[in-house]
Amino acid sequence: MATFQCSACGREIKPADRCPHCGAEQPQWVEHLAEIERSIAEMKAREAAIAREQRQIAAKMQAALFQRDILAHAGEERTKQATRPRRVLRSL
Repeated sequence: MATFQCSACGREIKPADRCPHCGAEQPQWVEHLAEIERSIAEMKAREAAIAREQRQIAAKMQAALFQRDILAHAGEERTKQATRPRRVLRSL
């Protein structure tokens, strides 16, 4: 955990709105809290962007897999038709 120097007495203190030694208000604590809040907001925005991108990639992958399966099935059918002996109908 980060420590701060009291703006009044100069002692090292843990984050607090007042110094536990002299009782002076600590404005750097408020600044540090605001910095952390900004960081959290940036991380949440990035997380949402990543989730959106992940959904788009999943949709594209699903479409590609579906298309691959259709083409593979068509290729198998074409191979079956090519190897099947043809019947010749003769008229009597």
